[in-house]
Amino acid sequence: MNIKISSGRAAVFLLSFCAAVALLADKSSGYSLENGKWTLNRTVVMNLSLGAPRLLSDGFRSFDESAADALKIWNQHLIHMKFRPVLGSPLRPTGEDADTSVFFASTVYGETFGARVLAVTLFTTRPPIVAEADVTFNNAREWDSYRGPLRSTVDFHRVALHEFGHVFGLNHPDDNGQQVTAVMNATVSGVDSLQTDDINGAGALYNAGPEYRSSVPAPTLANLSTRAAVGKDANVLIGGFIVQGSQPATIVIRGIGHSLAAQNIARPLTDPMIDLRDSAGALIASSDDWISQANAPTIASYHLDPANSRESALLQTLKPGSYTVVLRAFDNQDGDLTGTGIIELYDLHTTGGRAGNISSRGQVLRNDDVMVAGFIIGGGASKELVIRGIGPSLTKAGLPNALPNPGLELHDASGNLIRQNDDWQDDAQSAEVLSSGLAPTDSREAALYAKLNP
Repeated sequence: MNIKISSGRAAVFLLSFCAAVALLADKSSGYSLENGKWTLNRTVVMNLSLGAPRLLSDGFRSFDESAADALKIWNQHLIHMKFRPVLGSPLRPTGEDADTSVFFASTVYGETFGARVLAVTLFTTRPPIVAEADVTFNNAREWDSYRGPLRSTVDFHRVALHEFGHVFGLNHPDDNGQQVTAVMNATVSGVDSLQTDDINGAGALYNAGPEYRSSVPAPTLANLSTRAAVGKDANVLIGGFIVQGSQPATIVIRGIGHSLAAQNIARPLTDPMIDLRDSAGALIASSDDWISQANAPTIASYHLDPANSRESALLQTLKPGSYTVVLRAFDNQDGDLTGTGIIELYDLHTTGGRAGNISSRGQVLRNDDVMVAGFIIGGGASKELVIRGIGPSLTKAGLPNALPNPGLELHDASGNLIRQNDDWQDDAQSAEVLSSGLAPTDSREAALYAKLNP
């Protein structure tokens, strides 16, 4: 094993899997563990980009499918950590980007494969928490996917089982004085499935952890979000909301950036950071890398863990009042301070108050960087909404570069256009907007009244 310590916040580890034909004898038990593991209850997104479809010997139609099956097998034995495969991921693999990628290559990010090495898992940690674990399969080898005795081609499926064991924290037992039958041994063999020792190792790492939780369904707007271009200084993305009622509300706020690359967003914000402030502008909490926070396992327990380890998340219980979230780039002194980002607000409905009246202010550009807001209608009844697009009146409030003539489009979950508006007074339902008391102050601004089903 070759260990490197990188500059900054991460440690990098290389683990390789070698070709051999000897089957080790089972003489004693004793899995071997790495020094770090993932945040408990995290869902680790595995970006699979293993080439074009082709029929393999075991019936899988691609190496992505074979890899996804190996992840599914491990998931059966992982309680407080799970894998989620993304087949055909468009994410371009790069070292230390805090996304986990699985791919074929001729080198390991420019470093040559060692003699007989079939695959390498490259870790990045924020000790003791794993932030990333990329798996590179050696494309100089001839691969297939099958079961049973080894053939002239390498069985991708058993090597994937081995490498994914590294991803969640298992080492080679035979490199640490153990003599066991295990898919995690350092050399490929006739073992093509998980053995008792492998399963015991998974249990030692992830059998214990905080309980999983669920938010309480409520007949309100849920999962509120805004996506926009995030710049510097006055061009950061700002989200505002109100905690309504007489009781506190428990919420999760997320700042999403780099994982948007997997959704074909061209220039995602690489290292998003969020600040939460009260109505007086006082800082309540900040988040840079969500995995570094003490309550990260609780966020993951609600299945609200961001896909990328550099993304941000806050879990807060807030008293009634007005609040602001600012999304910006963390300054790594590399000049990379702009990109597309998302602010997300999740009301867990575990307390009596509720978060509502969300608004966002940011840059409105073109293509990926138009401003996009999302929400879900909760409960079983339809909801009446007023949605506004404000621009010219921001100039009157002293803000520069306001959008001179905003337009709105309302789409359903399938992307179908439901309604659109340019100047709010020209809309057929402008009377409803006016009677709600929410009419924009400038005739060039946009507003829609809509009654939407859950």
